[in-house]
Amino acid sequence: MSDNATLPNILQPAATLKAYAPIGVKFWENQETALEGLKEFADGWFARRHKGMQAALEAAQHIGDAETPSDIFREYQNWLTREMELLAEDGKACQQQMLRAGAHLSAPPEEQQVPMAPAHPSARPEAPQTNKRRTS
Repeated sequence: MSDNATLPNILQPAATLKAYAPIGVKFWENQETALEGLKEFADGWFARRHKGMQAALEAAQHIGDAETPSDIFREYQNWLTREMELLAEDGKACQQQMLRAGAHLSAPPEEQQVPMAPAHPSARPEAPQTNKRRTS
């Protein structure tokens, strides 16, 4: 047998990989989109934590300057209210991030059909049978 007869079999995996290349590109584009969304969520979370820390610091200073137990309680209540608002914002941001990710994952795939090359020339499909008989 000559080497030329096996050359198409050697090239077949490369052709198959080339056919799947758009799927790989789409996968990494989706990864980039997911990472951008997670970065946006994380940046917002850190900003809210910073606001919460500032509110706690101010509350601690006001509690230290309070003259009556009711002043202490009011400062504590104000701080707790603000902290719960920030926690609710965290939940809302998380929910929005999950909805965006879910919408992205449930989007219908693009109309792409990847051709499947047969593994071996003998594995090629046969011509369809029509059940018609020849009459002479």
